[in-house]
Amino acid sequence: MALGIFESIGISTDVVVIILFIIVILQFAWIGLIIYKCNILSRRISRFTKGKNAGNLEEIMVQHFSEIRQIVKNEKKQNKTIDMINDKFLSTFCKIGLVKYDAFKEMSGKLSFSLALLTENHDGIIITSMHSREGCFTYCKEITNEESYYVLSTEEKLALNVAIGKEGALEAARERENRKPEIAE
Repeated sequence: MALGIFESIGISTDVVVIILFIIVILQFAWIGLIIYKCNILSRRISRFTKGKNAGNLEEIMVQHFSEIRQIVKNEKKQNKTIDMINDKFLSTFCKIGLVKYDAFKEMSGKLSFSLALLTENHDGIIITSMHSREGCFTYCKEITNEESYYVLSTEEKLALNVAIGKEGALEAARERENRKPEIAE
């Protein structure tokens, strides 16, 4: 009797049958998984195309692409507007410091003040108004990078520090404002 191919190399036909059986079972499992995924995809496509034909889908896709182009165009316009606002913000007064005080001993009521108006870059002006019995005197001093070309009074320096946000400046301004006037007798 002739020997089989597998027996000639020393492998039992029982082992070959078992291996082939396992391979067939794995193939059935793989086919079942593919059918399951195809069913899921088919349901998703059915939901997407429900009540629509190929012509409608094309119109819908063209409409969506048109809307996307419009959204991108609007976004570019909004970004330009935001950049313009940011540029303007750098040159607008956004930091404010106010110190109210009595400029003269005979005056009370805290009618005098120093007002610092600064940009984001700490450039701006300090307006000082001093009230006396003879009238009101108002001065304006330019500030560039937290510095002035003119000598600043104590109240103006305090208003500048409040606007800049230096530590303790706001408390010092409040203390200065609450100080009782020194009236000469």
